[in-house]
Amino acid sequence: MKGAAVNVHFDARFLVLDLADRRAAYFPLKWFPVLESASSMERGHFAISIDQQQLYWPELDEDISVAALLLPLDDLKLH
Repeated sequence: MKGAAVNVHFDARFLVLDLADRRAAYFPLKWFPVLESASSMERGHFAISIDQQQLYWPELDEDISVAALLLPLDDLKLH
């Protein structure tokens, strides 16, 4: 499955990836130790690549492939 990222936000337990088709995918924050230990300000300062397939947190030197995140998910796991 290929999706286009439009936003990322967090709650206490999850990284939430908002997709261009208005669905959202939830991933346990514990899967991303660097982001889990980061401050809210650091988490909030990110970039999405022009093709909407890469997420990047410059201060944390952390990047995540959207396609890799979504690969194991099927439509039933996206809201």
